[in-house]
Amino acid sequence: MQTKEQQRAAFALKQVEQVYCIPVKEDTANFVVGVPTMILTDGLGQSLAFLLSKQKPGEPNKHTKTFGIIKDWLQQQGINGLTARGNDLDFIKQFSALEQNNYLRAQQEALAMLQWLKRYVRAFGQGEEEGEGG
Repeated sequence: MQTKEQQRAAFALKQVEQVYCIPVKEDTANFVVGVPTMILTDGLGQSLAFLLSKQKPGEPNKHTKTFGIIKDWLQQQGINGLTARGNDLDFIKQFSALEQNNYLRAQQEALAMLQWLKRYVRAFGQGEEEGEGG
């Protein structure tokens, strides 16, 4: 049986591999590193709304990919009021109706998973080695 940290780590690594693709673009890695700060500053609800607001028709961008990762993780955590059914609008409706203790649990879970996501996007990022002088 895996610990919660191991589950978070495995989930985050799978997302980096499948959603962001390795090597992770530097601007995407920099963006992901800043998401926890956004959540701590604005709250999880406002941050999710911001990420979703950046949705563009066609190919998903770093904002909507990150929204999807957070959404998928939270839906897997058995948080009262969040189910795995429905689209992004359904998720936001469910999220906005959460009781305070469930909202705080969701925010804590998102931040904990994002710590692993940050580590992995940095570890598997393109980096700036090319073109730098020695």
